[in-house]
Amino acid sequence: MSKFTEHEIAIEAVKAVEEYGELSMSELIGILTDRMKPTEHDSRILHNRNDTYFSQKVRNLRSHQNKIFFQNVYYDQSKEKYMSYECKNLRDTLENSAYRERIKRRKKMAQRFYAQKVDYEMINKEKKLIGNSGEEFVYRDQINFVRKYAPEYESSVRHVSKLDGDGAGYDISSFDKDKKIVYIEVKTTTGRKETPFYMSAAEYAFFELHKDNYIIARVYDFDKETGTGKIEYLPGAQIEGTFEKEVFSYKIFYK
Repeated sequence: MSKFTEHEIAIEAVKAVEEYGELSMSELIGILTDRMKPTEHDSRILHNRNDTYFSQKVRNLRSHQNKIFFQNVYYDQSKEKYMSYECKNLRDTLENSAYRERIKRRKKMAQRFYAQKVDYEMINKEKKLIGNSGEEFVYRDQINFVRKYAPEYESSVRHVSKLDGDGAGYDISSFDKDKKIVYIEVKTTTGRKETPFYMSAAEYAFFELHKDNYIIARVYDFDKETGTGKIEYLPGAQIEGTFEKEVFSYKIFYK
């Protein structure tokens, strides 16, 4: 049961205004309701009001002149908008059209960030289970493949990530039809083939060093219960022409 204090709401409200740049009270209530997910007591409708206990607490930030909120947020009374001081300074220095474009981009960035900001612990645990099962699926497929085309090397097919850990930059070492060694990185999804996937810096570095004998095993439509799905094998030479990549994180150094 949630029973958020005004103090807790003020801290989250400041963060929301800073991220979006500027917000009306109704926008702020909607964003905080989505982020804080009030339940039971906080979600009840007040008598003879349209507000819940939670949304009224958000409104109280202004009526109570909450110190935490107004020490960090500027209120534009003429437009009834709550603004970060960064964006207030931008508005005071930029042409209106340029400022509105900045705010539009900022809001999109905030929406995108929070669309991704979910329970990562649960998701990562689930992804790990699916990833491990997908690797086992590909490993079995490779055993069958090598047994057919290079049976003398069947015992040399290795599930590297399982035997040696995740730091190798690939998951399975196997052999192609010409009996040459290939390094296979498995990327598994329960969704369709086009679902984006992630590569670590180590995985991408390994790919760049071994493009001629590197393969991505794209496992999709994967069934967790049966441990089966569909596999598309993509040789290293085709990867950059098949996929687009997007920077997802940064390592920051002192200058």
